[in-house]
Amino acid sequence: MTVNTENGTRLIHASSLSGFLSHRRLIATGAVLGIALLLIDCGSGSTKAEDPTAPSAPNASVADGFDHVGLQHGDEAGVTAVVTAWDAAWNAGDAAGLAATFVEDAEFINAMGRLFVGAEAIRAQHAITLAGQFKGSHTEGHIRRITFLTGTAAVVDVDNDLTRYEPVAPGSTIMRAVQQSGRHKRLVVKRGGVWRAMLFQNTMVVPTP
Repeated sequence: MTVNTENGTRLIHASSLSGFLSHRRLIATGAVLGIALLLIDCGSGSTKAEDPTAPSAPNASVADGFDHVGLQHGDEAGVTAVVTAWDAAWNAGDAAGLAATFVEDAEFINAMGRLFVGAEAIRAQHAITLAGQFKGSHTEGHIRRITFLTGTAAVVDVDNDLTRYEPVAPGSTIMRAVQQSGRHKRLVVKRGGVWRAMLFQNTMVVPTP
């Protein structure tokens, strides 16, 4: 009887161990399957509507006219007219006409680095200089390059030749001509269908010894 009891106990223990091992194998198999499904989902990419998407390219503005920034692409005649109007007003000693070539919120930097903000300030300063040291002077601008930024904005590079007159000696009535060269960097914009200067910087060219 004792032997039989021990054999029965051994059989019960073996059966329990076998079930335990089978249960552990089932858990392990489920874990592996879960990890595999997770990896597959991550690799496939999400197609949910709430996922972020790349922004679409903005539509080109009609006012731009083109999307290329380059030389001589746009209203060259309109831009050239601003340079021509500046020369004509200067040569006539017309400060008001000169200021009319600028937008109201323009900035002007003269050859000495002085800054004038607004068309009225630009007019007032040139009224002084055109009646003073530049009285009777003559200017002629040569457009070196026009770079259109958009259909309504362009940078204009102008090589400028200026002839002014000064006394040969202090108090003398005899005048001599003085040649002066400068380089103008102008940003011109088209507002209300009219081209005008928004930014203007004049750099004096130092004469070659």
